Amino acid sequence: MNIEFLKKIMNERNISIYRLSKLTKLRDSGLGMIINGKREDPKISTIVKIAKALNLTDDEFIELCGYKSHKQD
Repeated sequence: MNIEFLKKIMNERNISIYRLSKLTKLRDSGLGMIINGKREDPKISTIVKIAKALNLTDDEFIELCGYKSHKQD
């Protein structure tokens, strides 16, 4: 998971860990561990909940998962 990308999106959208926990219905302590790098490989279901809560595009979701998006123009 691309933690730096997650932090960037949260910062741009002014969303705190507490707010994200409410949007995802995940514990704020668990999200904090992910964001602080103490939980390296969250479940895909957790990543999907985060992506949905942040209304990420497909390309943003790919980047959140730790992959580079290769858009075809």
